[in-house]
Amino acid sequence: MIRAVQLGVILAALSAAAGIALGQGYGTDTQNVMTPAAGGMAGVSAALPQDVPAAIFGNPSTLSQFEGTQFTLGGGWAEGYPTVTRFGFQDPRENFTIGSGTQGFVIPSVGVAQDLRPLGVPGTLGVGLAGLSGLGAEFRGRAPETSFANGFSGEYLVLGTNAGVGIDVTDRLSAGAALTLGTGFSQLGLVQSAAMVHDYALRGAFGLDYDVNACNTLGAYYQTNMNFQFPNAFLLPNGEYRNINMSQPQTVGFGWANRSLLDGNLLVAADVYYKLWEDAALYEDVYVNQWAFAVGSQLTRGLMRYRVGYSYNTNPMNHDVGDRLSGLPVLRDQIQFLQAAETAVICQHRLSAGIGRQDFLFRGVDMDVFAGGLFTATDQFGDNTQVTVSAYYLGLGLTWRYGSCAAL
Repeated sequence: MIRAVQLGVILAALSAAAGIALGQGYGTDTQNVMTPAAGGMAGVSAALPQDVPAAIFGNPSTLSQFEGTQFTLGGGWAEGYPTVTRFGFQDPRENFTIGSGTQGFVIPSVGVAQDLRPLGVPGTLGVGLAGLSGLGAEFRGRAPETSFANGFSGEYLVLGTNAGVGIDVTDRLSAGAALTLGTGFSQLGLVQSAAMVHDYALRGAFGLDYDVNACNTLGAYYQTNMNFQFPNAFLLPNGEYRNINMSQPQTVGFGWANRSLLDGNLLVAADVYYKLWEDAALYEDVYVNQWAFAVGSQLTRGLMRYRVGYSYNTNPMNHDVGDRLSGLPVLRDQIQFLQAAETAVICQHRLSAGIGRQDFLFRGVDMDVFAGGLFTATDQFGDNTQVTVSAYYLGLGLTWRYGSCAAL
């Protein structure tokens, strides 16, 4: 009975962070890699974002760069392919290779920026809706009957509704703050022991943006934890319902943008992020803190915008897990198996590209499309478990601009 309870807790806890498909950003966070323009630049947007949602859900101080009224309606499709292999066991039934059957995810990216200068306020208000985090994995009928993975299905999704403002403090310096209401949905693990539940959580963001000169801009921002508690999420074999605590991590971001090349027609920008997974509920047992580095560029030719991006991130997987999870004693091999099967966001290299067209069909309407992929990666957990992962995403957006010029 005790071992069954331990196994149930593992499945419930890790399925909250489960799978691969939506984890196209860093760890489980999308981090602006799915917004219409930044998506083609590997998510680069901390200093000089090229679309409204990237400012709303990134560095809020950059909202002040958007004038007039601008509305973006966008979204994307993300899909991943994890394959788990178990090997080295004497019982041949415990040696197998399985792939997740989870479908891809549609991820929204919607934002409105309203210039407040006509009211005498030197800044811009932004409101948006976006997919911020989430994952999914499903192994029902794919693993041997002797494995607990045979009856497992889990999905997790966080949608964020955001309101923020960026204010010009001086001619060069802007400051901003934003508040995000996250709605988290979770189906936790074994289908006979769990049901879809949801919870709400708040996250704050604070940022600064500084024009060093006419060609260079620096940006920095901080996002707080987003703390969920999914109520009665999992039924233990003893009949007790258990809540699952989970937090999207604190994030610190820095950015630089330069627009001096090719008479100002070539934008080159870079972002650095640091994610504190070790201070986030649930993730702290399976992840370590993570660095991410991204560089992107945009070439302007008349009404056209051509974008490319590359990013590298450290692997957040903890390869030295203990024998406890969510406060309970658990076999280390079980934790390592579930790291591979459910939380293996191990890809470290990303390439992306995009194209944009101003005045698409109608004056004042822009269209942006993007696509990206994460290079296939393989990782091993302990002596008996290995996972291979690859992923891709694509999307588009339309932006209506009233009383403004395009973002520079």
